[in-house]
Amino acid sequence: MRTNYSEIEITAQQAESLALQYYGLNGSAKKLPGYVDFNFHIKTDNDKAYTLKVSRPNTDQQTIAYQAALMQYLAKSKTPLDLPEIIIAKNGETSIHLGNGRFLRLLKWVPGRTLKCINPRSPNLLESWGKTAGILSRHLQGFDHPAAHRFDAWNPSETLFAKKYRNYIKEKEQLAIADYFWNLFEQSALPYLPESRKSVNHNDVHEQNLLASNDLKNPTITGVIDFGDALYTETINELAIACAYAAMDMPDPLSAMTHVVKGYHKIFSIEKKELTILFPLIGARLMITVANAAWNRHREPDNKYLFVSEKPAWDLLKKLKKINPALAHITFRNACGMEAHPQKELFKKLITETDLSPIVDFKNKKVADLDLSVGSLDLGNNSNFSTIKKFEKTIHRILEENNASFGMGGYGEVRPFYTTDAYKVEGNNGAQWRTVHLGIDIWANAGTPVFAPLDGKIFSVFDNSGDCNYGPTIILEHTLNASGVTVSNGNTAEGSLNFYTLYGHLSKESLIDKEKGMPVKKGEKIAEFGAPPTNGNWPPHLHFQIMLDMLGNEVDFPGVSYPDEKNIWKSTCPNPAIFFSKKIKTKKNKTIQAIITARKNMLGKSLSISYQKPLLVVRGHMQYLYDTSGRRYLDTVNNVAHVGHEHPEVTRAAQRQIGLLNTNTRYLHENIIRFSEELLSTLPPKLSVVHLVNSGSEANELAMRMTEAYTGSKEMIAVEVGYHGNTGRSVDVSSYKFDGKGGKGAPPQTHVVPIPDVFRGIYKNKKNAGEKYAAHVLEKIKKINANGRNIGGFICESILSCGGQIVLPENYLKFAYQFVRESGGLCIADEVQVGFGRVGNYFWGFEMQGVVPDIVTLGKPIGNGHPLAAVITTRQVADAFANGMEYFNTFGGNPVSCAIGSAVLKVVKENNLQQQALEVGNCLKNNLNQLKNKFPVIGDVRGHGLFLGFELIKNKETLQPAAEEAAYLINRMRERGILMSTDGPFHNVIKIKPPMCFNGDNVGFLIKNLEIVLRENFMAIK
Repeated sequence: MRTNYSEIEITAQQAESLALQYYGLNGSAKKLPGYVDFNFHIKTDNDKAYTLKVSRPNTDQQTIAYQAALMQYLAKSKTPLDLPEIIIAKNGETSIHLGNGRFLRLLKWVPGRTLKCINPRSPNLLESWGKTAGILSRHLQGFDHPAAHRFDAWNPSETLFAKKYRNYIKEKEQLAIADYFWNLFEQSALPYLPESRKSVNHNDVHEQNLLASNDLKNPTITGVIDFGDALYTETINELAIACAYAAMDMPDPLSAMTHVVKGYHKIFSIEKKELTILFPLIGARLMITVANAAWNRHREPDNKYLFVSEKPAWDLLKKLKKINPALAHITFRNACGMEAHPQKELFKKLITETDLSPIVDFKNKKVADLDLSVGSLDLGNNSNFSTIKKFEKTIHRILEENNASFGMGGYGEVRPFYTTDAYKVEGNNGAQWRTVHLGIDIWANAGTPVFAPLDGKIFSVFDNSGDCNYGPTIILEHTLNASGVTVSNGNTAEGSLNFYTLYGHLSKESLIDKEKGMPVKKGEKIAEFGAPPTNGNWPPHLHFQIMLDMLGNEVDFPGVSYPDEKNIWKSTCPNPAIFFSKKIKTKKNKTIQAIITARKNMLGKSLSISYQKPLLVVRGHMQYLYDTSGRRYLDTVNNVAHVGHEHPEVTRAAQRQIGLLNTNTRYLHENIIRFSEELLSTLPPKLSVVHLVNSGSEANELAMRMTEAYTGSKEMIAVEVGYHGNTGRSVDVSSYKFDGKGGKGAPPQTHVVPIPDVFRGIYKNKKNAGEKYAAHVLEKIKKINANGRNIGGFICESILSCGGQIVLPENYLKFAYQFVRESGGLCIADEVQVGFGRVGNYFWGFEMQGVVPDIVTLGKPIGNGHPLAAVITTRQVADAFANGMEYFNTFGGNPVSCAIGSAVLKVVKENNLQQQALEVGNCLKNNLNQLKNKFPVIGDVRGHGLFLGFELIKNKETLQPAAEEAAYLINRMRERGILMSTDGPFHNVIKIKPPMCFNGDNVGFLIKNLEIVLRENFMAIK
């Protein structure tokens, strides 16, 4: 029977009249969402707020009284949550009967924003969701009411009632999903409901009924509203409902649910038997949602709120159907701090008492421990495993170095092989990779025989030859007698325990004449090591793995897990080391917290750490950095790794030379000449003399000594918020330092001119801004001269980095250099950040201004991370500096540094990286400008090539800096696997200076994730 929604609907105008008539409140009403009641936000003339609720016709008065009693009970129980409280009407009652079974109530308004408005659903927020449900369960344990004991169609335990709407579900795929979850409930939950704990539940802890704080960085749930669905049912249903709604629209719903379960268990302990029915009850609640939506679409098509959750519920059910219920169960156990797999302890007890036969014959053979982890020095550069031939060569090299016939290891090891795009999966916080190895690998020659460790039968035989997975695989099923065995919790196990062993990367011949169910005897040869490509395209080895549960898999099983799930999978796939007589060493690394503590204890306190959640980085390759979990981060910050982190050609040049000779420049060596020639060939002919040093700071220090030697003056003009290094003279001309925290202002010999910023500077959006800003240089020169001194020089970055990626306005250096030179001073171009083709149109940043400096300082990218820098100047300046005092630098110009510098220049040239910087940079800048048009928080996009920045603001008129938002953005992007950083005097500029190998795909990945983060929290900023 259809309902005419318009006939029972209450309007905002009617709500205002009811508030005035029965409560004496004169205010405006705004309609709120509501499934049963009609709800309104009432705001009075004196800024007080309330919630007005009008029930549907024929509402039971006892139900209204029950809700009032429940809220009054919670008010007395002093929960940490903000909850609605009953406001007494003018007639002294808690509710007003309007006739026809309709009741009016007024509640205290609960402040906060609904969870629906909050993104992202961070792990902390999801845990807070679970804690909130746990608080309700804990505080409602002592409450009961006759009206709570009723049938309710939204009770997950009554999901089979919703089956009567099955015919209203039209799509075949959805029908199949519906039948699956109703059957799962009937088989796995319904029989166990009678023995489950019961209590009064809120029964609807979804995002519309939960209110959170306004904290941008870490919002938590502070309030709960709408107790209209509260009823007496299984207590665990409170958590099931929270999980169902919290997982909607999440790429990885099980992971999201895990955080909710963890939070709930912290507040209200979950019983083990309740965990066995939780997943079926989650599906049960979702089935009520979609079945009722299908019915409501037919019954009341005009009331869109009745099926607002339909699509996300179906999407979630589709994802959950792919999750084996046993996996969900062990995942929830792990979230509660239990051993994830319930039979793990029993297996360990039984297997230690079992006589095992060798799987591989190591007799009279040396077995080496192989470290193939993400931080392995043995494994080395990514190029060592970029192809099967290179990887095989690397394995052989390690075995030869250890004089070993076999290599062994890998259990629980985080491996870098699985961090390519081929293995990438979208998680709840961006891309993620399965990197934690769940088996032990034995590396040896193809054809090495494999033996059964104990009696069993073949569970599956699978030939995926050439597949970059296990290759040909055999899985055996074994049975252990568990009768009378006592485990650590004091329980006695009875019956038997089944488990499985997997043998991967075999030869195709290993599978001949083998079929499911075939018996296997202990010590029987069952297979042999395969060779690439048929073994899964790996170097010859055996992957051996234990599984306590096949989790619905028939012929295959995951061999690696996500780092966040390693405890779950390691519990299901215990350490196979017990099957081998050789003890396998496990590498133990310091934890992040241990390293942070050590830094604080032993290193200078002025060192800072990036990001709220610091990164422990152990590997770099090209435009990526990798942490200890193997997570790959796209690096948009480290311009030091100019041609790419640990670029193979650069690292090879360093390794070759350091293995031969590294000494100082008092001995002759060709490398320093070769590198100097290559460097000078990129610069104007006037700049013809090279001094090689170790850092940009040292380069700028030396440049100012040269300036003083040439001009006889220490008087320097520097740019506001400029940064030139951390040595004495470098700090003296770095406004970023001496005008910042801990600084004492400019020293007497330093004269600061305004930052030439055309976005928010003193000449913003002005014509001839370059000339106007340069006039301040002339003004400083006149002031210096008026005090009876002469100018020494003017130092300026070609694009101001710490100043906020400030591009110099047209003609700025042209006029500034003219004024300085006319007064006898020298002009220093600081190219430490911007040089070597990064700006795209030119090889050097100063070329964009059409000038030639007297001195150019280079650093950072020149050595791709190796400590190398240079000062390049004219013959006249160099000769003036050579006044008899020897300039000797112990490490400057050494053969290794010069070999590295030459390799960097070679890669830039041969890989055409300057052109790539231009094309990719333009693409990125265009995309950033498109985001600027969508999101008012982006005030400006600026830069050249791959030296870009975008500035965040709170208001387009005042240009108020959005520093808090910028800090949030870079930390959120780090969570999504992209490294960004802030800069600028107000710390509100996001800088983008990635390695030059940054490509179009990287631009797409960056922009996609940046837009996701901006949409989460920045749509309303004006």
